[in-house]
Amino acid sequence: MNNLLQFLFTTLIDFVILILLLRVFSAYWVSVNNQIHRSVILMTDSILKPLRGSINNKTFIYLIVALCLLIKFFALWVMTQFSCIVAPNLLQLIGLSVGSLIHFVLNILFFAIIAHVIFSWILSNQHNSFSDFIRQLVVPILYPIQKRLPYPAGMDFSPFIAIVVIQSIKLIIPLYEFTNNVVCINLNQIL
Repeated sequence: MNNLLQFLFTTLIDFVILILLLRVFSAYWVSVNNQIHRSVILMTDSILKPLRGSINNKTFIYLIVALCLLIKFFALWVMTQFSCIVAPNLLQLIGLSVGSLIHFVLNILFFAIIAHVIFSWILSNQHNSFSDFIRQLVVPILYPIQKRLPYPAGMDFSPFIAIVVIQSIKLIIPLYEFTNNVVCINLNQIL
C-alpha cells in the first residue's frame, strides 16, 4: 500500500510540474493558436492566477520555474520523511531538488525529440495540434544543430545528436552526490 501511495503522489507531483514546465516552454516557442498550448494555459491558470498580479512575462516565467523547484523540494522532503531512515539535510534536499528538476526537464526534451522523430516518419505531411506542439517545442533545440550539420543523402541527424547531448548532460549532473549519509529503502523511486 505504501508503494501505491508513493506512486500516486509522485505521479501527481510530476504531472503538475510537467504542465507548469510545458507552460514555460510553450510561452517561448509554441504558437498561441495551438490547441495544446491553450489547454496548458487553461490547466495552469488556476495554479498561477494568484501569482500573476502585475508581473511582466519574463519575471512570470522565472516565478513558474521557482514554483516548480519549490514543489519538487517539498515533494522530496515529504517522501524522504516517510521513506528514509536517515533523511537528507536542507542542503542535500536543495541539491536533489535542483538536480531532479533538471533531469525532469531533460527527460521532457528527450521524449519530445523521440515523439518528433516518430511524427516526422508517420505524419510527414499531415498536421494536427499535438504534432505541431511537439514540433514547435523541439525545433529550437534541433535548429542550432541542423545549422552546423550537412544533410548526407537528405537525412537529418540532429535528433540523434540532441539525444546524445541530453543523455550526456544527465550523466554529468551529480544527482547521487547529494545522497551521502542518506539511508532510504527506495531512494531510486523517490528521485
